[in-house]
Amino acid sequence: MLNKSLNIESLKKRPNTAGAEVINICNANCSFCGYGKGKDGKAADPRIKQKIDIKSLEHLLKIYSKGGGGSFSLTPILGEVSAHPDWLNLVKKIRKFKNIKTTTCYTNATLIHRHGFKKILTSGITSMTISTALGNKEQYKRLYGIDMYDQVKSNIIDIIKKNKELSYPVNINLALRIDKPYNKFFKSKTYKNIIRYISPKNISILESWDDFRGIIKKSGLPKGQKFKGLRYMNERKNTPCYALYRKLQILVDGTIQGCSCRIEPELWGGNIKNYKTLHEAWNDKQIEEIRNNWFSGKLKKCCTQCSHYEPYTNLTKKNFVSKNLKKIYDKFFNKKVLIRRLKNKTKIESDIDESPLF
Repeated sequence: MLNKSLNIESLKKRPNTAGAEVINICNANCSFCGYGKGKDGKAADPRIKQKIDIKSLEHLLKIYSKGGGGSFSLTPILGEVSAHPDWLNLVKKIRKFKNIKTTTCYTNATLIHRHGFKKILTSGITSMTISTALGNKEQYKRLYGIDMYDQVKSNIIDIIKKNKELSYPVNINLALRIDKPYNKFFKSKTYKNIIRYISPKNISILESWDDFRGIIKKSGLPKGQKFKGLRYMNERKNTPCYALYRKLQILVDGTIQGCSCRIEPELWGGNIKNYKTLHEAWNDKQIEEIRNNWFSGKLKKCCTQCSHYEPYTNLTKKNFVSKNLKKIYDKFFNKKVLIRRLKNKTKIESDIDESPLF
């Protein structure tokens, strides 16, 4: 069995980052997303649809800031952040805590025009990743399940244009989910227009896909794409997943979620409001039991076939964060990769998880 003393205590001191699911409602019906596509047509998420409990959010922010703070994510595990009508007021509330250094979010950009582009960019958000499919209406509707391509394309152009006008207060990234071959997109007027306002290094293409433990079929992926499959099979047997040690994440009702990649009742802990300190919340009894049982080979069923798995020991390696972020930038964003994209049409190398490290 692996020596679990390998820097495990340092990982238990405090999370690298924190986040909150501000809303669990999504206005899209993505072909590559397992939520709402459970077996026999049953929803994968059993919860009622709602906005975040403000007292839970405030309590998390209080203990997180008091415990040292850092980066805070508003990216829902399930849901569209801009579907929350007071999203930007939540951002302002977060930034009032002095130790919250950065505030990040993912969005599908379908609703951001309702909030006002300048208001979004001056709200306190420091980084925004837009997940979308650019290229043509058919592809977008097939992958996102809604007929909003023109609105989304317009929203993206408008917000990155305004961001440039305001001297780039927000780091905006585009995470594209598109069919192969890619040269059609890189030669398009849409791409040429986009790079007038955003650097090519801020544009990435997802090529490694999760099948949500068999719920998603290959037909749900962009054309030419494939599932990443299961990795680290030997380590998986008795080495807890890194996701259990990387982020303190709460759901809309304040429940601590052991994994920030999945909505899984098996991985739910206690409520954030029950804890007085960051250390106490981070070492929630139920979450700690999940971590410890894994060392004995007692994995939760949802973890046995999860393609997001990566051993926690990767987090204990020196400079894991900076090296992995550099790996992401090297693979996706440097000029050589961009040139290779344009010349070789379809060659982009990636096995990077859809969910961000932080």
